[in-house]
Amino acid sequence: MTQRSIVNFLQFQLPAIAWAIFIFTVSSIPASRIPHFISYTDKIVHASVFFILCWLTHVAFHFQPNKTLRKYALAIAIFFVVVYGGSDEYHQFYTPGRSLDAMDLLADAIGGFLYFVIYLRLRFYEDKFVPTA
Repeated sequence: MTQRSIVNFLQFQLPAIAWAIFIFTVSSIPASRIPHFISYTDKIVHASVFFILCWLTHVAFHFQPNKTLRKYALAIAIFFVVVYGGSDEYHQFYTPGRSLDAMDLLADAIGGFLYFVIYLRLRFYEDKFVPTA
């Protein structure tokens, strides 16, 4: 591994991996040790956490040497977020006091979709207002 590829990994891929590990770790906490939220605020937390996961995975795939991964980085990131959200819910099924919740999975997917919308919106305005050479 070259020094450049190590720096690339640390800068672009490691944050996404670390965030996914964080999600898995928090999902492993039994329900009795988690503070109770006001009704439906947990859905906002889910959407926010998976918004960040989508952002980090988009960056991770965008800075890959493989042209195909770079080209489809956003689509791959959204797909990854939905699949990882599903696996997270399945994992919670086996955590004491936790359950598999389709609404949590929907909130996870909405977080990824919100990233998609915001990214495209910002990209549109950047292309529109930034002069090209």
